[in-house]
Amino acid sequence: MHDALRPATTDWAQRILDTVDACLPKHAPVDVSALAKALATASTWAGCPQAADLLDATASTPYRRIALADPQAHGYEALLILWPPGHATPIHDHDGLWGMEIMLDGVLEVEAFDLSLQQDPQLVSRGVSVIGIGDHLAFSQADYAHRCRNLSANCAALSLHIYGGALDTYRSYHAQDEGQWASTTHHAVREPALI
Repeated sequence: MHDALRPATTDWAQRILDTVDACLPKHAPVDVSALAKALATASTWAGCPQAADLLDATASTPYRRIALADPQAHGYEALLILWPPGHATPIHDHDGLWGMEIMLDGVLEVEAFDLSLQQDPQLVSRGVSVIGIGDHLAFSQADYAHRCRNLSANCAALSLHIYGGALDTYRSYHAQDEGQWASTTHHAVREPALI
């Protein structure tokens, strides 16, 4: 990130964390929709980074997951994801965590799936959504998976993600013969926290 943007972006990141902290009940289930509503205008808050601010021409892969703060200290994870032009994820879960994502810059296509992990993974598409700046998606079920794709072939996109704990591992899903699915466990990689 450019050094000139760091103080404003740090203030923005702290505002994100303060808003999440204010929305999380101490001993009750999380209302993910209420949290998403509280953060819906985050793309307009002073200091909000843009995708171009986070591009690193020297990086081997321009896809980045940047933590806003240490998830162990907060009990949830807040991070920015930088999506290179045309970048797409495999179908993946979120290790049973609730979560949400808000677009800060650009447009993503998100295909959601109902996930059953009984004996063999089963996935059924819920449909495709297109989310642009200020739009969000939220999920609270452990039976949720999705795949995301930056729709632009020329411009990077940037999204804010909040998860109900540290997302250290997740599974990706790959279609096999006759409607069967295989899964692979991955360790999530994040860059050091901004604050």
